[in-house]
Amino acid sequence: MNAKRITEIARVITRRSNAIYALIACTTLAFAFYSCNESPPTEQPTPLPPTATRLAPTPIPATPTLANFRPTPSSIATTPPTQQPTPQPPTATASAVTPVPATPTSQPQIESRPTPSPIPATPTSLPPIGPTPTSVPESLLLPADAQFTQIAAGWHHACGLQADGTVLCWGNNRSDSLGIPVELTLIRISAGLNFTCGLRDDGAIACWGENNQGQASPPAGSFDDVAAGQNHACALDDGTLICWGKGFPDGPETIQEVPPLSVIQAGAGFTCGLTDEDDMACWTNGNEELESAFGNDGSELAITSGPFAELAIGLHHACAISVGGSVFCALEERKHYSQRARPPSTKFVQAAGGWHHACGITESDDLECWGSGAPGAAGERLNAPEGKFTAISIGWRNSCALNPEGHAVCWEQPDFPKLPFDLQEAFGGVKFEQPVDMFSLPDSRFAVVDRKGTITAYSDEPNGAPPQTMLDISDMMFCCDYRHDGVSGAVLDPQFEEFPFLYVYYRALDEHPAEGEDLSSAGRLLVERFRVEDGQEVVRDSGLIILEVAQPHHWHYSGAMRFGPDGMLYMATGYNSIAEWAQSLDTLNGKVLRIDVRGATPEQPYRVPPDNPFADDPDALPEIWAYGLRNPWRMGFAPDGRLFISDVGVDTQEEISLAEAGANLGARMCEGNICQEGWESDAGGLTAPVLTMNRDDACAIIGGVTAPWLNDGFIFADYCSGRVFVLEDDDQEGWRARILAQAERRTISFYIDADGTVYILTYDKPIMRMLPAEVQE
Repeated sequence: MNAKRITEIARVITRRSNAIYALIACTTLAFAFYSCNESPPTEQPTPLPPTATRLAPTPIPATPTLANFRPTPSSIATTPPTQQPTPQPPTATASAVTPVPATPTSQPQIESRPTPSPIPATPTSLPPIGPTPTSVPESLLLPADAQFTQIAAGWHHACGLQADGTVLCWGNNRSDSLGIPVELTLIRISAGLNFTCGLRDDGAIACWGENNQGQASPPAGSFDDVAAGQNHACALDDGTLICWGKGFPDGPETIQEVPPLSVIQAGAGFTCGLTDEDDMACWTNGNEELESAFGNDGSELAITSGPFAELAIGLHHACAISVGGSVFCALEERKHYSQRARPPSTKFVQAAGGWHHACGITESDDLECWGSGAPGAAGERLNAPEGKFTAISIGWRNSCALNPEGHAVCWEQPDFPKLPFDLQEAFGGVKFEQPVDMFSLPDSRFAVVDRKGTITAYSDEPNGAPPQTMLDISDMMFCCDYRHDGVSGAVLDPQFEEFPFLYVYYRALDEHPAEGEDLSSAGRLLVERFRVEDGQEVVRDSGLIILEVAQPHHWHYSGAMRFGPDGMLYMATGYNSIAEWAQSLDTLNGKVLRIDVRGATPEQPYRVPPDNPFADDPDALPEIWAYGLRNPWRMGFAPDGRLFISDVGVDTQEEISLAEAGANLGARMCEGNICQEGWESDAGGLTAPVLTMNRDDACAIIGGVTAPWLNDGFIFADYCSGRVFVLEDDDQEGWRARILAQAERRTISFYIDADGTVYILTYDKPIMRMLPAEVQE
């Protein structure tokens, strides 16, 4: 990094340290008096903010909405599709209009990589989110002459149907969601997450946008209605429900169990419609969690008695408007979403739901919005645009409504202060398919580890060397029918000059599966060592299996692997769907293992350090260093040797713990700080987590690295929302989380290089660098 760049970063850091108090004060006033009118940030919307806690939840600031929801007309494809697109396999990354390659064929041009500098720690946490909602962001304006008869809001885009049947889309063109086929005239539209479907006047269905699970590949035929959900869609053929996309790997499927329906809407993994008796019938497509949430005892079909006049289905809302105008939500008691769909007592004529909030049009044509997520509390009314409206549609946090003149008003709910960090594409914006880990090479390149079994070297400098495949073990492992299969991590020996070895953590096939045995149940979790020559070429034939852990089931293997400051190799294993294993000291599952791999030979691939806590215990396996874990996908060391472990919960809480030698981290007796009767998370020999997040706030905690420029705070993210946090130990208030940045959904891992640059790895996206917001070029 040149001197000019260093000077620029130092200037920004200095300015930010003086301005941070003003930012906090302004933000606090904004929540109290609606007086800070910043434009909303751009890129991706996110769910409810998490709760930091030592033993009990403590509110922390919420994530800003980052949907790039700018009102530009859609680009129109030049050639109409000549046939129905073919459904893509579930793991493919495809668009119904333009497929995007997962791996580059040549080294792209790369911008120079700035090195992050420390930013001053916030003197206090950003102001807690109170019950008072923020003012509504400025409405997103469409062309003045745009008039619509229908509106449909997706995740990052929206589409309007004009009087002549043509479609106008705007927003983010992610997955070609704005790529409308030419000469397309419709009578109805419905937007999913990153795709849209419409019904032609002849009953045929046209879809465009993301098609990675076949959601934009409708069946041929004539239909009466169409509904796009999160990643699936359904249509009605004379009252019969036909669905395709996620959950339908064999293509469009007729749902025999559903009674004849007159109208349908779709959410995340479920579809609802009105029956001939005006009841609400919801089909959950075999999703056991949804089946339980609907309270129908394992049946895929749930019937809610009406009579109902309108549906109001959101991503996780199954609501309907009664004939009398009241809103009833069938998923209101669902533990993950019980607070999101609680409606007010107002009478409505139309309503729509998003992720955390819903809106309805009252009998007087006014808008009312309610829900959870900062700044509105659960079920509390949120601000909405003033005026009269005739239609409403909600994507995630972006909402759109039509006024009586047919003009669209779109806004994002809610508005948030700007985050201190932005993200910048690394490696020239190369789109990686399933990156799970990365590490630095001696020649200043980086190795990216793909879940499917390849490790590839990339340069992150301008005019750097082209990508080079260092190792391919795709034929040696089980992948990727289940999301926990494949390679989970890899690491170089930190004393590489003396020990030029690469260690790879992956799930291998059993060499001798029983006849007729399901291969998914014949796996082994392996740590294998490979020799690296000339600092870059991995000798595949040099493989030496260091450690083997039986994995009879295809869930919760974990796979975190790091060298500690003491030179020992630490590995985290999941309990492999057998909860009892977490507490059993005669199995390696559900543990942190610690072994010495220096000087490994085929006869003795590792040694047990004599100071391991169970090294002399005849009733325990000596490799065990800590236990009581469910699915510790990632862990990270602080320079002082403290080990942060992020453990993915079942369905109540996510947690981060500080593990010590011999620690019992609580699984299965506790999930976070919610324990079975007779147990407490910080008693009875259990080590309590330092942070918990309710499943309303995070679906899976993904750790993490410690950053020296954040006082060795532990950086982690939520897999579903992509929010990036730092966990810090405040001497006065204890452990708390502070939000840093907004990444993409499906954030899967982190890496920090010797310069302190933090990299964020996400499925099907470029790897991103995290930089102070005002420093990013």
